[in-house]
Amino acid sequence: MILQDIVNAAKFSELNSTALKDNTEAIITFLNLGMLELYKRFPIKTAEATYPVGSTTTLYALPPNFMYPIAVYGENKDGVIDIEEKITVNEESDEQSVFFPNHKQVQVSSEIEGSRISVIYVAKPESYTVDDLGSEVDLPETLVEALLHYIGYKAHLGIRGDGQAENNAHYIRFDASCRKARELGVAYPTDSYKMPDRLKHRGFA
Repeated sequence: MILQDIVNAAKFSELNSTALKDNTEAIITFLNLGMLELYKRFPIKTAEATYPVGSTTTLYALPPNFMYPIAVYGENKDGVIDIEEKITVNEESDEQSVFFPNHKQVQVSSEIEGSRISVIYVAKPESYTVDDLGSEVDLPETLVEALLHYIGYKAHLGIRGDGQAENNAHYIRFDASCRKARELGVAYPTDSYKMPDRLKHRGFA
């Protein structure tokens, strides 16, 4: 669904009774925040980053689109990244564990076997502006309803009086819509796989 369609849907539904219904820039700002929230709740887009294992424990920069790690894998005896070689994350008791000390860096232990590791992570969504109204929004259409509820929640957040009750109602609807999408298993892209299948699709052993 293109951005303009979602903006129009918000104007004629969740925002119909608010002063913000004609403020396209504000609606897109709320949409961007909603996209971040949905990408936090669902692994809508995953990506991979590889890092070398050196003679000393080293901090490396994470990709700019990194949100949070899903799993970390190492090499097998043949030097191939293998989903069977899963590496622990933020495990103090394991000297081979990988750590994420902050949202911008990963710490790779020199004790890890092999020459490199693979970090599979959830990527951030794109951020849209009024110049992108004709662009396709990178979100499964099954989550558009949840996104509209989130836009409604943000739009009513600053309204006094009855607006508080309306704001709470929109957030409850947003949360319920997310739960229903998860229960039905319809929250992921049509080309999504279980994680081992995603890795194999990338050429992992």
